[in-house]
Amino acid sequence: MPSASDGLRQSDRINFRMAIEASWFAQGGMALKRMAHTLLVSRNGGVLRLGEKLTTGQELTLRRQHDGDVWKSARARVVAEIDHDAEGFIYARSRTAWTAGRPARTPCEARTDFWNIEFPAPSKGEDALARLLMECSFCQRREVVYLNPLELKSFEARRVIARICSVCAAPAVWIEAQLETPAEPDQVNVDEEPHVTPRRKRTRVKARVLACIRRRGFEEEVAVCEDLSKGGISFRSRNKYPEGSRLEIAVPYSPGNGAIFVPIRIVFSTPLPGAGLFKHGAAYVRASAGG
Repeated sequence: MPSASDGLRQSDRINFRMAIEASWFAQGGMALKRMAHTLLVSRNGGVLRLGEKLTTGQELTLRRQHDGDVWKSARARVVAEIDHDAEGFIYARSRTAWTAGRPARTPCEARTDFWNIEFPAPSKGEDALARLLMECSFCQRREVVYLNPLELKSFEARRVIARICSVCAAPAVWIEAQLETPAEPDQVNVDEEPHVTPRRKRTRVKARVLACIRRRGFEEEVAVCEDLSKGGISFRSRNKYPEGSRLEIAVPYSPGNGAIFVPIRIVFSTPLPGAGLFKHGAAYVRASAGG
């Protein structure tokens, strides 16, 4: 059986709130069906908030409305209970199979998964300056996009980028994807066992965009990014983060949209007395091999 975080490490994890229907068989064979919503989604699983207490290993059938009367379904398994609060229990889960509500009409449709989000291979993100959940303004297909320097500058200035859409088979304008169910950010942390990949002589790109900082046990903080490179980032914030501390950061960040958090390690922290802020330099932390 996979560990609690396996399904979340094999791709980027997106803070994305989506309403779904969950059904399962309880003890005694009683069929239960409840509405739930996601907190994080990834290629092979996600984090789900549900009002019912479930056990590790419980199998579920998940359904979500895809297009009009079309429903997509997935079989999933609970791998861990992460937390619980007044709204319900929070579970990490992994997929066992994705299925569509009707036969696929095109090869492209056949490749879409339960989330209707395309996740690139993790290796393609090694040199990304930043990452965003974006959608094609023509066909509304969603994709995790790794931004290069030119795309980052375009997004900073215009909040859009131009890139080829594989479905439209043409250049398209891409915008930041909107949450399906607007909500306040949820505090969900999944343990990581990372190591730092050394980076040298990285070209840094000046970009004044917002970043969201997450630290276990503390409220999320929106900070201002100053520059980015393939190996790290510098930002200004109200809080002082000690050198060596491990955090998660999403950049660029737009409140209310799907944020993609990646782990970082603080390399330096310098006070800016005149502004009442702290300038931090951080290195991206890569997941352990085999994770």
